[in-house]
Amino acid sequence: MQRTLTALALLGLTTTAAVAEGPEGIILNQIATGDQIGTNIAVVQGSSAILNGDAAPDIEGYSELFDEFVTAGEGSGVGLPPVISADQVDQSVLNAVNILLSSGTVVSQANQTFLGEQRAINIMEASEEGGSLAVSQTGENLANIIIVEQVDNVRQAFGPGAIQQVINEISGGTGSLRGISQIGRNTANIVIADVSIGSGEQLFPEETSQEIENTVNLDQAGSLPGRIVQSGTNIGNVLVADEVYNVARVFSGDQIVRNTVNAADGRTPYGVSQSGLNIANFVSANVANGLTQVSDGRQIVENNLEGVTLADLENGVPGYTHSSTNIVNLLDIRNDRSSRSGEPIVATQRADQEQRVQANDGTHTQVGNAATIER
Repeated sequence: MQRTLTALALLGLTTTAAVAEGPEGIILNQIATGDQIGTNIAVVQGSSAILNGDAAPDIEGYSELFDEFVTAGEGSGVGLPPVISADQVDQSVLNAVNILLSSGTVVSQANQTFLGEQRAINIMEASEEGGSLAVSQTGENLANIIIVEQVDNVRQAFGPGAIQQVINEISGGTGSLRGISQIGRNTANIVIADVSIGSGEQLFPEETSQEIENTVNLDQAGSLPGRIVQSGTNIGNVLVADEVYNVARVFSGDQIVRNTVNAADGRTPYGVSQSGLNIANFVSANVANGLTQVSDGRQIVENNLEGVTLADLENGVPGYTHSSTNIVNLLDIRNDRSSRSGEPIVATQRADQEQRVQANDGTHTQVGNAATIER
């Protein structure tokens, strides 16, 4: 998780917002109600075929999304620059809204509200021709992120009705593929302060969701020479500071990760790794007082290997590993060796929610209403 949060600081993104100078810091007001949709489509064809033309392949269920952004591979004959080499295809989408990254800045009051949809969609259809391709698909959505020196008062609302969704999908002929990587990340309501977070609230209400769908459909799964790696991470309501005071946090939405590999020929692909991580209501601080965390949402991770034989499932799939982690209401109290590190911790945590894993075996962790304290 630390690597994920550190990466946010390197993005260098700020959204248009109302910013005023207060008596002891800036006042920030960011409200977004629109949608961000990024779509990459790659069709690997050995002959002259036109995407979205008469000879276009029918990729069922996504026709309404294709108007966003389209890339066609070499040999498409539509005058587009060649974006697919003989051995590598990389597809990535990043959506970001309501972002303030400003080291050394004191924020007296911050309001960030996102009521729209962020969708990152990567689709690739392969044929039996086209050589041996390594395919990488990455989708990431960021909403309501603050990284500063100090925040005196903050209100972050992801929803109601907000959606972050990542769809990574690969289908078609195995003969043109040698390895597959699919990564999805959704992050909402994050405050990281060097010094302190004074008061406020973080809201992730009902009918609000973070969803990741990684899907691989192979016609000859048993002949895939390389590994398939699928991973999804959803993070909502995070506070990181030396001191955190009087913050209420509510998680009532959904965090869902689904990783699926379909083997149409009934043969098991060798080397499949699937992982899912959901985190809601996480606090890391040296001092915490007046903290309230309430959760009644859902956290679900589903890792599926479909189409393989019953014998494969009973005997164990060679090279198949999968894991899941669901964490809600986690308080991490650090020790910086200062005089304040020994102060009493005052926090209330309540979780009444579903945490679910769908898998036959593997490594699974479910954490709710937990505290780790270093003294």
